[in-house]
Amino acid sequence: MRVAVMQPTFLPWLGYFALINSVDKFVFLDVVQFESRSWQQRNRILINSKAHWLTVPTTLPSGRSTLINQVLINKEHYSGLSLLKTLKQAYENKPGFEYIEMNLFQAILSPPDQLSLLNVGLITKIAQSLGSNTVFISASDLNVSGSKADLLLDISKTLGATTYVSPLGSRVYLDEYSGFSDSGISLEYQNFNHPTYPQGQDSFISHLSVIDAICNTNLDATRDLIHEGSNLE
Repeated sequence: MRVAVMQPTFLPWLGYFALINSVDKFVFLDVVQFESRSWQQRNRILINSKAHWLTVPTTLPSGRSTLINQVLINKEHYSGLSLLKTLKQAYENKPGFEYIEMNLFQAILSPPDQLSLLNVGLITKIAQSLGSNTVFISASDLNVSGSKADLLLDISKTLGATTYVSPLGSRVYLDEYSGFSDSGISLEYQNFNHPTYPQGQDSFISHLSVIDAICNTNLDATRDLIHEGSNLE
């Protein structure tokens, strides 16, 4: 049983979906503190050859200590119509735009109250459209505890993991943590090599939202890009 754990981010990049594809169960880590102006509430798309931020305004009921699953979308300042207008401006004439329009626009236009539910819904829909059979679970639905590596280990043990797959950036502290090896759970690291694809310009801009790849190519080509960049260590 292979497991990965990540915070639910807004329309994440290709590497996020490569991590999803590398495991049997993917856990949305929604029981840790929310970080304002992070990937949890924004991401980048391409407009007129420049990276442009899409941001979801939020309300934090408990201030800076608000957990991810408690964060509310600030409906007073949120405009789904404005986000859709921006996406149309960027990609309306691109080959994969119809998928975005037909499958994601309604969720963006009328989102749930909680940011995490919006993110989880969008990620799940895109992953399944890309052919993923991974099972999705929210950490808030599990009886787990701890912080940092201890929390990741508790999630892994609760799900019966034999392998925990982590983004390469976490290797610095996970290699020094003995909890996984002591529990008989092996560690693997995802080192995603970002592929290039046509963006309609000379210079390629990487690490944009998966929306950019889908719109500029199509679902099948985006699936191939995810496979191309996937690399486990």
